Amino acid sequence: MATETIMNGVFTPVVFSKLIRRNLDAQSVFYDLVNRDYEGEIKNKGDKVVIRQAGDIAVKDYVKGTPMVYEDPNGNTMELIIDQQKYFAFSIEDIDQVQSDIDGLVQKYVDRAQSEITLVKDTYISTKIWDGIHDDNLLTTVALTKDNAYNTLSKLMARLRWTSAIKNNGTGYDGKRPWLVVDPDVFGVLLEAPQTTKATVEGDKTTRQGTLLRLAGFDIKVSNHADPAGETRKIIAGTTEGFSYADQIAKTKIETDKDDFAKHASGLYLFGGVATQEKALAGIEVTLA
Repeated sequence: MATETIMNGVFTPVVFSKLIRRNLDAQSVFYDLVNRDYEGEIKNKGDKVVIRQAGDIAVKDYVKGTPMVYEDPNGNTMELIIDQQKYFAFSIEDIDQVQSDIDGLVQKYVDRAQSEITLVKDTYISTKIWDGIHDDNLLTTVALTKDNAYNTLSKLMARLRWTSAIKNNGTGYDGKRPWLVVDPDVFGVLLEAPQTTKATVEGDKTTRQGTLLRLAGFDIKVSNHADPAGETRKIIAGTTEGFSYADQIAKTKIETDKDDFAKHASGLYLFGGVATQEKALAGIEVTLA
């Protein structure tokens, strides 16, 4: 029957496209908002770096004829620990690669895995940043509307100014404008605020890639990692001084095995981070109508 069908010209062969459809992944945002100041020290020498900070010195009244009192200042320390270990591994049979008609099939899957790793890192950073915000810089939850959106962002900016994270010229001490990250729904509310002014073409030349809006002194970024059905949404703000991140190992390899006819690909990633200036970060949870 099958032979007769083919002879009559009814049979239609299956053709597989050489193109791979793009995946709609969440976007990496926080990875570009942190500093890598200590990565060089930790890259090849260990899994931990101790970060030191000078302690405060008291200023006293001078009284003529009275001996001065000398302090023994003790600085603060914190540790950036490489405690995150992630990997991927997969195999593709040589015959599958040939029959797929897709050039560089293994590398395409490696690129896919690396994209997933990037999102894992981004989620890790955003969670650690929120957990690292100083209590004084966590504002009371509000019901966000277009009418109070600007005021809400202004309060976050005020907290960063009170803690000296922002210079008088409106930038952080790294020379960059402070950043603020929201989810798409919150971003929609900000777009409706009367004070909203979209970044100009000239402004885009000086802001980081991906900045969609400038408002209340912030370069605003949009992250779609949040749960769109969540009752509360997080708005996180800060400067790059606020959080330090380091990759210790980030490598991939593609190899063959003498016992089979396949390509084996794997990747290993070791990384970690810590809020190095918790008062250079601020945040608020909001509810949406």
